Amino acid sequence: MRAKYFNEKPRKEPTEISELLGTLIENAAVGVDVRHGELVSEWEIVAPADWVTFGSPVGIRSGTLLVEVADGTAASVLKYQIDDLKQAIVERFGDRVVTHVRIKVVR
Repeated sequence: MRAKYFNEKPRKEPTEISELLGTLIENAAVGVDVRHGELVSEWEIVAPADWVTFGSPVGIRSGTLLVEVADGTAASVLKYQIDDLKQAIVERFGDRVVTHVRIKVVR
């Protein structure tokens, strides 16, 4: 003889996958600043000429913009122009988007 199990709880209706994915995406995007992506995509418009010529933006994390350069000479030139870059970013996106700039030589 087999035991029969009876569940009196009503069954949940299935959730549409689009609703589930929408919720996951919304939760994952909390705290993301779209200005970070805009800065990277509009680099040639926003950044001063030397930064466009020698540097390539990688992204922003915790207010620090990472810019890659090809060699140490470019890094030296740009190191003295960090304030100019930060000012250009403030004029376009407002303050607090970038608080620090880190230059990385890529070999």
